[in-house]
This record gives sequence, structure tokens and C-alpha cells, in this order.
Amino acid sequence: MTFTHLQSIAENYNISNSIDSRFQVLSRQFERISRELRAFKETTEHSLNSLKSWTRSLQKKTKRLDSSLANMTRALRENNHLNLRQIQKQRTVLSDLSHKIQKQQSHIGSLEPLRNQVQQGMRDLQTSLKRHQAQIMKLESQIQGLFKVISSSKKEGLDLNSIRRHQGVVLRHVQPKPKSEENRMRGRLLSGPTEQPRLWQSTMQPTVQTEEELFQLPLRHKIPHIHTPNKEARICNVGSMLFFPTTSTENYVTFQSSFQTGIHELSICTWLKVDGKYLGTILSYATENNDNMLVLYGRSSGILGIMDFVIGDPAYRELSLQNILDGHWHHLCIIWSSIEGRFWYYLDGHLVSTGSKFQKGYEIPPGGFMVLGQEQDSIGGDFDEAEAFVGRLAGFALWTRSLSSGEVSGLASGKGVPRGAVLSLDDVDQMFGSVQHVTCECLEHCM
Repeated sequence: MTFTHLQSIAENYNISNSIDSRFQVLSRQFERISRELRAFKETTEHSLNSLKSWTRSLQKKTKRLDSSLANMTRALRENNHLNLRQIQKQRTVLSDLSHKIQKQQSHIGSLEPLRNQVQQGMRDLQTSLKRHQAQIMKLESQIQGLFKVISSSKKEGLDLNSIRRHQGVVLRHVQPKPKSEENRMRGRLLSGPTEQPRLWQSTMQPTVQTEEELFQLPLRHKIPHIHTPNKEARICNVGSMLFFPTTSTENYVTFQSSFQTGIHELSICTWLKVDGKYLGTILSYATENNDNMLVLYGRSSGILGIMDFVIGDPAYRELSLQNILDGHWHHLCIIWSSIEGRFWYYLDGHLVSTGSKFQKGYEIPPGGFMVLGQEQDSIGGDFDEAEAFVGRLAGFALWTRSLSSGEVSGLASGKGVPRGAVLSLDDVDQMFGSVQHVTCECLEHCM
């Protein structure tokens, strides 16, 4: 019994030892699991933070895309209305033109007999001119004969009156005047053939004649050459032009000074002729806080028919270029006012689009850096070749007020330049690369 009891005690002792070892194993497993849980928690928290930042960025991009989509929808709606109005106008013009063509055709049919008469008159005039030339040549030969008689009379000491009496006829010379003769010829050209002029007359009455009159030769009839002048220039309010020949980050222009005070209204107008397949950057105004404070540009990587009008990035509006990229001169005016955030976009003197709530109450700060032809990613630098402007800018000007529609129309038609421009091509400080500054008062001379 004692041995059995001792065996049972021994067995119970072994069980406690196994329980301790088991407990130690479980403790180590618990510590390992705790470490894994802490690592998993840290990883999860890091992933959640990344997801939150990505979500915020996605929300911003979504808002920007929503704004772009709304702007595109509004622009498409406005363009559709404009296209409908233009189609109606074109239909009206076509109908009027067809009526005019029919009237012209009937008028041309009525003018056909008159054309035949004019052709017959021209033939008669040519025949008359040939007769005049033959008679003039005959008169010249007679005068030369008189010269010979007069010269021989001088040598022989004969009197002129005796020569006249010997001939039995006195020749009286009527000297034509160049100006009146030219007028008579113009009259003949307009009215047709007339009676042949009598340059010489014969009479039996004695006439006092001087040797100087006898020596004057009659003028030969000539059809005056009418010089057709070149087409007169119509747009003569330009002043000068900037030529950006190639796509390069080295071709740009800077100004002597920038804005001295904050801007709440502005108007940007210029003539432009784009030589590239995309618009590029017309204007870029950068400050220390924002390198896209004021930008007008169209990228080669974006939509080719769209120009971005940026005020205080990321706020911008997309404007339709329409036919600007056709290689011809076009007049562009963009106007913005912080009051209600209104903006107006004029192309060739016509209002293309308008809108509101664009940077309402915003102020463009002074002291920035203005560049033409390149888009700044930092003040005065970090240019991108894909954003360069290639072409010509003429008559560029910027006002710190809103121009009226009449002033914009006057600019586009060459009637004058509104007063108060704070920036123009006269304020250009430096030109870099291959940019050329050409003086041309009229747009037609800015080649």
C-alpha cells in the first residue's frame, strides 16, 4: 500500500511538472502571438493612413473632374446654342445670296448687248488710233520738210513771208497741251471713237508766225498707264509683333516690370497667328506662392481645340479655340472680373463664351514674373518644350479693368486701342532664343 501510494504521489508530481512545461510553452506562444498582433496593428494603421491620404487625393481629383465635366457640359450647351444661331444665320445668308445670284444672272443677261457694243467700240477705237498714228507720222514728215525749207532759207537769206507767198498758203500750227490731250484721250477711251482732231489747218489769210512755233513738234498720242495701288491696310492699331519661330524652351520674352498692386479685373487682348498644331502658352504669370497664378495655354498632350484660362491654380476654365489653329490671323480677348467671378471670351470681335462664379472675390497678387511664349513651373524657369508657343503675337496688351464689347469690337476692327493698358509689347525687357520683335503699324504688314 505504501508503494502504491508512493507511485500515485509520483504520478501526480509528474503531472504538475508537465503542466508547468505546458504553461511555459503556452506563454511563449502567447508572446509570439502578441508580437504578431502588434506588427499587424502597425501595418494596418499604416495602410489605413495611406488609404485616407489616397482617398483625400481621389476626392480632390473627383471634384476637379466634376468641375471640368460641368464646364464641358456648359460649354457644349453654349456652343450648341451658338451653332444653332450660326446655322440659322448661314441659312438666311444663303437664301439672300441665292436671290442676289439670280438677280445678278438676270442683270448679266441684260448687259450682254452692252458688252457687244463695248467690244465693237473698242475695235472702232483701235482703228481710229491706227489712223491717228498714220496721220501723225505724215504730219511729222511734213514738218521735217518745212524744217529743211526754213534751214535752206536761212542759208540763202530768204524772207519767211516771201516763202509763204511763194507757196500760196499759210500753215498755222496748233500746239496740243499735254494735259488737255491726255484728258481728250481718256474721254475717247470712255466714250468711243470720235471725229479725228485737226492738228493742221490751211487758210489763205496771212498769219504772223514765229520760228519757235514752227519748230514745235506735235505730241504723239499715248494711252495713259493706270497704276493699280496695293490693297490698303485695314488693321493699323498693332504697333509691333513678336515672332516665335520654333518649338524651344529658349524662345520666350520677359517684361520690364509686373503688377504693382493687386488685380481684381483684367482684360488680355492680342492678335495671334499660330504656326504649330497646338496653341502652346501665350502668357504665364508666376508668384512665389503659385507658379500658375495667371496662365493662357493649350498643351500638345491635351485636347487640341481647348485653351485653359487659369487664375490661381487649380482654378481654371476651358475655352474653345474654334478655328485659331488654321494658320491665319485671329483676334483674341479674354476679360475677367472678381465681381461675381464673371468672364468673357471674344474671338475675332465676337463673344464666344461667358460665365460666372470663376474665382469670385479673388485677387491676383502683385510682384510676380510675367513671360510670353512659355509656361513657368518656377519663377522665370522650368520650361517645357511641349508648352511653347510657335507663331506670331501682334498688338498684345493687358488692362487692369474690364473692356466693353464696343472696345473689343473696335480693337478687332482696327479702330483704335483703348486707354489705360498697363502692359504692352512696348514694355518688353528681354527676348531670348530666336524670338524677333518686328515693328509693324498695320497687321497686314506683320508678315
